[in-house]
Parts: sequence; C-alpha cells; structure tokens
Amino acid sequence: MHQGTLLIIDDEISIRESLAFLFEDEGYRIFTAENGHAGLDLFFREKVDVVITDLRMPVMDGLEVMRTIHASDPDLPMIVISGAGKKKDVIQALQMGAKDYISKPIIDLDIIVHVVRKVFENRRLAFENKAYSERLKKSEKQYRTITEQIAEGVLTVDAQENITFVNPAFCKMMGYSADRLLSMNLEQISTRDSFLYILKQTQILKKGKTSRYEIQLVHANEHPVHVELACSPINQGKDQTYTGTIIMARDISRRIELQRQYEYFIKHAKEMPEHVIAICANCKKIRGEDRLWKDIEKAFNQLTFSHGICPDCCRKLYPDMDLEITEDDN
Repeated sequence: MHQGTLLIIDDEISIRESLAFLFEDEGYRIFTAENGHAGLDLFFREKVDVVITDLRMPVMDGLEVMRTIHASDPDLPMIVISGAGKKKDVIQALQMGAKDYISKPIIDLDIIVHVVRKVFENRRLAFENKAYSERLKKSEKQYRTITEQIAEGVLTVDAQENITFVNPAFCKMMGYSADRLLSMNLEQISTRDSFLYILKQTQILKKGKTSRYEIQLVHANEHPVHVELACSPINQGKDQTYTGTIIMARDISRRIELQRQYEYFIKHAKEMPEHVIAICANCKKIRGEDRLWKDIEKAFNQLTFSHGICPDCCRKLYPDMDLEITEDDN
C-alpha cells in the first residue's frame, strides 16, 4: 500500500472523481479541487507529495498554480493532464517542474498510474540520496576531525593515484603544504622504484584486499623518507567499484638507519678488538660478558669511584696556577 498524498486539480468532475477512485484503490491519500484557487488552498493546508493538475481551468489556470507551487517548493513533483494545452504551455509547464504531460482524453488509465508510481519512486530515491549524502558529509567531517588530530600521516588518493586528502602529520612528514600536496600525484613524491611498487599494490587493492608495505618517498628538500604504508581500498556503489585508497603512513627512517647500523656492526664484528665493550647508541646501556644489557652504573658496580680531576683538565681550568704534577697524580 502506498502512503503518498495526491492533490488532483481539475474543473471536470468526472476526471476528478475517476482519478480519485483510481488512486484510492492504489492506496494513496487523495485531495481534490475544482479550480486552481481551491487547489492552492489545499496545497498550503495539507501535506502533499504530488500534484496532478489541468492547465485550462476557471478562476485560476494550471500554469498559475504550478508557478505558485514551484515558488514555494521547487522540488515538489507535478503532473499535467490537459486537452487544451498549446505547445508553448506544455514547454512552460515542463520548465516549471512538471514530471510528465498527459493529454485528454485518457484512453488507458494504466498510463497515469505508471507515471505516478514512477514519480513516487524517483521522489523516494531522491530522499534516500539526500539522506545518504548528509550521512556521508557528517561521516567525512568526523573522519577529517579525527585524522587531523592523530600523529600518524593520513592521506587518500583516487584511482589514478592523485592525492585527494592529507592530514597535518603527513604534511609535516613530507615538508609540503596541504594545498601543494593536493595538487600532486603519488608519483611526484615517490622514487621511481617505489611508485612502480605502489602501482603493483593498487592491483591488490582493486580486488578488495588491504595492503601493507614499505617504500621510499621524497621529502620537499629532496632527501628520502622511509615510510610504512597501511592501505585500504575505497569502494562505492552497488558493484563496489574501486575509487581510491585511504593510507596510513608511518615514518620509519630512524628504524631503517638503526637497522643499517646493526647490520654493519654484525658484518664487521670480527674486525673489532677482542675486549671491545658494546654500548647502546640510544640509551647508553653496556653489554656485559654475560651478554645482558645493564645501566652503566650497574656495569661497573664492582669498582670504587672517587671524585677528582686529571692533570690535563687541571691545566686547562687553572692555567695561571703553578701546579706541580707528581707521578702519583698521573
């Protein structure tokens, strides 16, 4: 059963009653008026979804009715049923939002039933699209708010790898402004080998799968930035067509550098002196003979320390003092 409301405006009582009975059987709520003036009174008093009107009527014609309704609600669908319409009037009615024009006499009532059903279906789809767009805008606003506050770099690209969104963290990582990045393609901020790998990973994303990999991007100052990318496809429509990728980018340049230092250390370990002491380059812990890492104080806890000053420092700090440095001082 349809829940829509129809307003039928026609000066011929037989047309009004026939259409009213027809659409009541279809489940619609019906209002009827014998002229344009009465029709507008009903329109502004009741909630109407679709207006069916004649063009040539006493008191106020259909074009004036349509003009008034269109000014009040430009999106309200209207259907014209008339036997005296001139070509000029038909064009004007269509320009003012008429969804269809049906000539009198109506030979097959199924035609107008089909037209009304189509109008209501299009109206329903329009409402759904509007609601979906509003939800999408709200979600996008929330998404942008979140991504602009997190420390990780976030960006989106379209199906051609054009950058469509960046957060402040990614701008800082790459040394570009947001406006500059939004005018660029991933190819422009990647090394050649890295971009070829990006294209290879995009083929995986087009299959609806996520992807995680490491590549080199190029900073605005032209130095390499090693990044780990976590990518998820953006799919739209009923057929879930691939339209782009959302990317989380993490700067791993420091990790790569430490890894290279470690590899160098392992490679040249045999070349080191026999009694070398291993000290962590970051936290300064010392690795003991038991292969465990300890704080520097704990590593030498078997020794007794006292405060003093060596002869070289003494000479630098007190150059004017005549100090005799004994052998014991050394």
